[in-house]
Amino acid sequence: MSNAKSDAGRIEAEATISWSGWGGTVEGASGRLHAPTATQVELGGPGHATNPEELLAAALANCYTSTITAHARAKKIDIARIETKARTRLSWDEKTPHHIARGDLTVRITTAEPEARVRQLAEDAREHCPICNVLGATADVTLAVTVLPER
Repeated sequence: MSNAKSDAGRIEAEATISWSGWGGTVEGASGRLHAPTATQVELGGPGHATNPEELLAAALANCYTSTITAHARAKKIDIARIETKARTRLSWDEKTPHHIARGDLTVRITTAEPEARVRQLAEDAREHCPICNVLGATADVTLAVTVLPER
C-alpha cells in the first residue's frame, strides 16, 4: 500500500503530525512512516527525535535516488548499487528568518558503466529531481559523486 495517490501526470502523498508541547509523532498515510518528532535542542527543545530538517534530508536522498535510478533504467545504464547521503542546513541570523540554506548530496555508485556516462547521469538526475528543484529555489544544492567499479 502506498501513501501516494496517482492520476495521469500527478502523484499526491500525505503525512500528519500530532503534536503537544515540544514534540509528537509524524505518520505517513501509507502506514510505513511512523516516527517521534521533537523540536531540536539547538532551538530550545528536547531533541531525541526526528525533526523537519532530518525528514527533508531523507526526502532529498530518497527523491534523488528514485530519480537517478529511473533515468538509469530509461537510458539502459546498469547501476549495481547506489548509496545516497543527504544533508540539509537550517540557517538564520538577526536579519534573515529561519530557512533551508543548503542541501548536500553525496552519492556512491557501483557500476560497470563508463565513469563519464555515470557522472552525466548523476548531474541530469539532480536537474530533474523534484526535491532538488524545490530546494534549489532558495538554497544551494550540491552534488558529490563517487563512481566505483563493479566487481
